[in-house]
Amino acid sequence: MVFKKIIFLFLCISIFSCSEDTDISVPRNLQEYIDETLNVTESSVVACAANAEANTSLTYIFYYPEEGASDIRYYELSDNTLDETIFVNYRRQSLESEAVFGGKLARFSRSGDTESWCLVTYKKDGILRVSEPIKLNNISKPTTYSDEVTINYKTTLEPNFTWQDSATKESVIYFEVITDEEEDFISGTYTEETFFQYYDESNVLETPKINTTAPVNLVEDEIYNFTMMGVSEDNWVNIIIEEQFIPRNLEEYIAGNTDKTLDTLVAFGGSANGNIEDTYIYFYPIVGAYEFRYYETEDTTVEQTDFSKYKRRNLTETTQFGGKFRRFTNSSSDEVWCLVTYIVDNKLHISEPIRTKNKTKATEWTTEVTITYPETLKPIFTWSDGTYLENEVYFQVFTQNDNTFLSGTYTTEKMFQYYNESNVIVAKNIHTTTPADLILDDSNKFYLFGLSNDNWINLIIQNTFIVQ
Repeated sequence: MVFKKIIFLFLCISIFSCSEDTDISVPRNLQEYIDETLNVTESSVVACAANAEANTSLTYIFYYPEEGASDIRYYELSDNTLDETIFVNYRRQSLESEAVFGGKLARFSRSGDTESWCLVTYKKDGILRVSEPIKLNNISKPTTYSDEVTINYKTTLEPNFTWQDSATKESVIYFEVITDEEEDFISGTYTEETFFQYYDESNVLETPKINTTAPVNLVEDEIYNFTMMGVSEDNWVNIIIEEQFIPRNLEEYIAGNTDKTLDTLVAFGGSANGNIEDTYIYFYPIVGAYEFRYYETEDTTVEQTDFSKYKRRNLTETTQFGGKFRRFTNSSSDEVWCLVTYIVDNKLHISEPIRTKNKTKATEWTTEVTITYPETLKPIFTWSDGTYLENEVYFQVFTQNDNTFLSGTYTTEKMFQYYNESNVIVAKNIHTTTPADLILDDSNKFYLFGLSNDNWINLIIQNTFIVQ
């Protein structure tokens, strides 16, 4: 008898466990969960979904958990052929969740290629809230990612954003998020137009509403992030646009530094070796220079000397030629006018504008240079122009094999002898003292930059040579 009672108790526990709805055992359907809850509000959770960038096997389900939300759950059709409007067809799944946009929103991560319908639930103030069904279109209509947004300024601290919908043209609502450099949330709005003005609610939808208080004013020269999601009727995200912006153009920056005199600096740009998607902007920082900045225009149709058209971008920069030069890397093939600024000795230095030509005249990289030795330790380097015959000056750099800088000179001829200044444009020399003698049998590096009058690098020659 005792044995039978134990068996009966075990069966009861098993049956009860099968009806549980936990992160470990999740067989109960959504309708059963709803039936046990007295208060239910449908379509009250803001949620949508998109596949990860360049990965249709990873899908993100974004949701807005209101303050006080608890027991947040993810449900999906048990069979993707079932009716998405019937809750009994949804089963809970245990997915990892993480905060996004500084914790204002969150997202579940779902792996797999299958398409289905899903939704999100949570409880707040004793009420079970349920999102609208979300169609996962990760294979048939993958989310496109872009940085194509036009950013203009009503005033210095009032940027506005204009964009285009995805190729499917199926977005019916647009979600705009502004965060700061650390990705902390500032503003989240919905519009039906492909336009948003910060901060003007004249075209902002009342529902869904993410901002619970008026957003803070932006700050000049601070780094911000703009994200836009174009969402279709079935809550699938067709397009995500992400772009950084920094309020205050170059003209305004100069006006804010009237206590400094203006001066120039050496800078030029070219496309990366075999990759037109990356642009390198080289510049020479004189001793004591600080606050290195990169500015660019929207495109090349503007007047390159109109500093009001130059917007600052936050780019990574590294040292070059043993620290004698520095280089910004811009991961974009867009053709623009750009320039570099820095401050030293109470002077604001501004480079000449650089016309980038990644698509039309990508920089040619080669090792082709002729090296002869008419005198010991004084090699002569001669070269030919590459595809584009637009070089007006040639910049030569010599370093030791460990990249220690030796010499930087300009010539108008396609020839240079180390170290002979007879054809050197002395006023443009980078080094300030006579370069060290080369050492017999040492390995050294030679770099040649062929520059057009708009400071674009048409040709880069790199060659390692043994001193004879």
